[in-house]
Amino acid sequence: MTTDPNITVGEVFDPFDGIEDLPTITSEATRIELLNAARRGFVRIRKDFVQQESVPRGDTVLAKLVSGHKERALDALLTIHALQPILGDSPLPLAVWARLLNCTPRSAGAALRVLESLDVLELSGTRVVPKIILKRENGDGRPWSDVAESERHGRGFFTIPFDFWTAGTIDSLGMPGKAMFLILLKETQDPNAKRRSFIMANERAQDWYGISERTAERGYKQLREAGILLEKRQLVPSARHPLGRSEEWHRALSHPYSSDHREALRLLAQNAAQGINTTSTTKDPA
Repeated sequence: MTTDPNITVGEVFDPFDGIEDLPTITSEATRIELLNAARRGFVRIRKDFVQQESVPRGDTVLAKLVSGHKERALDALLTIHALQPILGDSPLPLAVWARLLNCTPRSAGAALRVLESLDVLELSGTRVVPKIILKRENGDGRPWSDVAESERHGRGFFTIPFDFWTAGTIDSLGMPGKAMFLILLKETQDPNAKRRSFIMANERAQDWYGISERTAERGYKQLREAGILLEKRQLVPSARHPLGRSEEWHRALSHPYSSDHREALRLLAQNAAQGINTTSTTKDPA
């Protein structure tokens, strides 16, 4: 029999030596862990959350959240939809929602109650562990479903990559930036569209989306500062312009929120559901 020369006979061995408490999980790490459990890479949101099918087209839940300055409630709604696959019968404690939203439990609870008042969810359970039952994003009170009834009812979905949470975009944008971010996602969802950019005179933002011209301007500014807005000016013929041409601004979102990348994520998830192994490639920079 051999003995270890580094161990003194009779020395007491501590099996717990070196085991220390680890730091509390951060908001960022909480988002990453829970979103990874969803195993999808993006969340789908109905287009009529951003714009109604008929006049008044700007009478939407998004417009109400923006005009009411309910940014935390908007963050909560998007996050609830992103986590919907893993919530099920295991509701998260309010303290976890607070950590996800980077706020206090009191603020998280208030945000959930705002959403209940807009009829986009129903709350049950307890104050400490609220159970969330989702309803449709447009606030019509119908139960939520991940299946689009038809293109004529809500005009389908647009997608938000999980980078919105994991890359910190949710924290870097204010309410105007988030509003224009969602509008751009909705308007550039189709990668096969003839025009893949978004054009809107800012003064039309109220009629089209229920937000003010000033909010649109501030939103674009925040998207520029976040480094995710692509813009190009185009001069077009105009009979009413003194010089015979007026300018139009084409706008789109850059990687990882571009149309190409979002379509690649969708195909990747579709192939995974069908058991197909594939490598996602896009035209966007890594």
